[in-house]
Amino acid sequence: MKNFNKIILAALLCPPILSYENQKQEFDFEFVQKENYYSFRASFVVNAAPDCLIHLVYNAENIGKYSLGAKSIMLGQHGEDWYLVTFTYQRFLVFQHRSTWLRTLDRRERKITFKLISNSNNINIIPEMLSSNGYYQFKHEKEGSLVEYFQECRLLPGFLKTTYINMAKKEAIKFLHVFKVYLENGCD
Repeated sequence: MKNFNKIILAALLCPPILSYENQKQEFDFEFVQKENYYSFRASFVVNAAPDCLIHLVYNAENIGKYSLGAKSIMLGQHGEDWYLVTFTYQRFLVFQHRSTWLRTLDRRERKITFKLISNSNNINIIPEMLSSNGYYQFKHEKEGSLVEYFQECRLLPGFLKTTYINMAKKEAIKFLHVFKVYLENGCD
């Protein structure tokens, strides 16, 4: 009965997800899953200069425009080419997840990196992230800029690991659609 209750709770916590996988893909992506690890890599072209795209993505005030479902986004310590940002997500007034990320800017490489510094959630059946990192990179192309996105994550083994990873894949695809539209409209 305990396992059945956990399954019901997991179903309630999973956010409603639009079926983006069946739509025509406007970007290339690859999702890799191995044991307690997953990675997501995607790329697409946007008709905009790399420097404008970097400004849109790195500027802390803009994060809420392309981050999905964050209840709050708080800027922490910061320096010339780095800052800490904390995201809080809440689902159905029951589940809350908080994570703090270090974001850095490498202007020469036109690359923004992010690394998980800390995270917590209030329900112990959700798999804990051990580590996560990735990057956004912007490369000049004839027709604009090639946008590359990569993220990898390691999880503690857990009861809902497979469910969590499947949800992460759907959320990553959904994020890419929102992110691409945001970039296409941001540098007019």
